[in-house]
Amino acid sequence: MSRRSPAFRHAAAWFPGAVVLAVLASPPLAAGEVPVEEAAKYLLILATSAGSEGRVACKELDMVMQLKKQAISVDAKARVAWAFTPEQTGFYAAEGKLVVCNRRKLLGAGGAIAFERINGRLTIFVHQANLSRSDAKLPEAFLRNAVKL
Repeated sequence: MSRRSPAFRHAAAWFPGAVVLAVLASPPLAAGEVPVEEAAKYLLILATSAGSEGRVACKELDMVMQLKKQAISVDAKARVAWAFTPEQTGFYAAEGKLVVCNRRKLLGAGGAIAFERINGRLTIFVHQANLSRSDAKLPEAFLRNAVKL
């Protein structure tokens, strides 16, 4: 016969359930984010289309390094900007730049385009009002394949 207290046995019985709840309640990992290596390639295409050939405004160190690897210059005066936080998104949007984000939720802060992975597939979201404020003209083929919000 076990000499453990009833409280201990009760807690031990609930322990596996508590672990499952903790895992389910934890926030998801950044599974939906597009890696900076891939996003940098799309930024080059967007910058060229928006009239900012080979130049992107960016403050995030990982993206700056990736842009430099792909011979894209980081220029605060560029018409296209990469934003990683709501503060950066709002700042670049206030300057009238075409703001490209790594998460769809940043579109509400002023972002015009967001890259996300949904079910392992790259999805591009376009916020129509923010895109028109930036005065950037993007190819119709690009806009046709994007999810418009």
